[in-house]
Amino acid sequence: MKYPEDFINKIIQGDCLEVMKDIPDKAVDLVLTSPPYNKNGFRGRKDNSRGEGRWSGADISYGEYQDDMDESDYKNWQILILNEGARLLRQNGCFFYNHKIRRANHKASHPIEWILRSDIGFYQQIIWDRRSCVDHNIGYLDPTTELIFWLTNGVPVCKKSPKFSTEIWSFPPDNNNSHPAPFPITMAHLVIEMTTKEGDTVLDPFSGSGTVAVACKELNRNYIGIELNPKYCEIAERRLSQEYLFT
Repeated sequence: MKYPEDFINKIIQGDCLEVMKDIPDKAVDLVLTSPPYNKNGFRGRKDNSRGEGRWSGADISYGEYQDDMDESDYKNWQILILNEGARLLRQNGCFFYNHKIRRANHKASHPIEWILRSDIGFYQQIIWDRRSCVDHNIGYLDPTTELIFWLTNGVPVCKKSPKFSTEIWSFPPDNNNSHPAPFPITMAHLVIEMTTKEGDTVLDPFSGSGTVAVACKELNRNYIGIELNPKYCEIAERRLSQEYLFT
């Protein structure tokens, strides 16, 4: 039998859904994550020749792990992850889920399509104004925003930041990071300070380069990070081992 302390303050290399299934019920106070967006799968492209670990136009490569699931499988996978997150949350806990509206083949896909099919409650939508984008197409307006879905299993406590007190948050993405698609540590700080207290536990099922874990260490919260790619696990551990953390 595994206990919550078996996972606390660790970056765990493995499949997020399988690792989450091993964590006991009601073990965390907050889930904060941004999954891969399945951009290649949504476009119907099953190969990724854009080069490892770098941006190329609007495409992202995660190295050996391709972002190209069958779209229906992707949506069902995301629902399973949301459901596991709901199981792991303590009463009135929050799940902040960063995703974007994707476009391909003259249509758009909104994440609410699968969020509303999950077990967790939809509390509020936050718009992240990235201030820029790499996807410039004459057929539609430049997509300079992403969405942060505030999901809950109860009535959360909200400690608003004076600077970010509305549902529109404006700050640039993190471009100084070896992960191809990190969200900014500003976002992690905002969410963690708004919905948790010192000593609480935060889970990131798609830990990447460890941004959420770093924010937790800076803010005296416990973290559980799960990441499939061992290269990014090493990067996260290296960031966490620094005596003075860099944001």
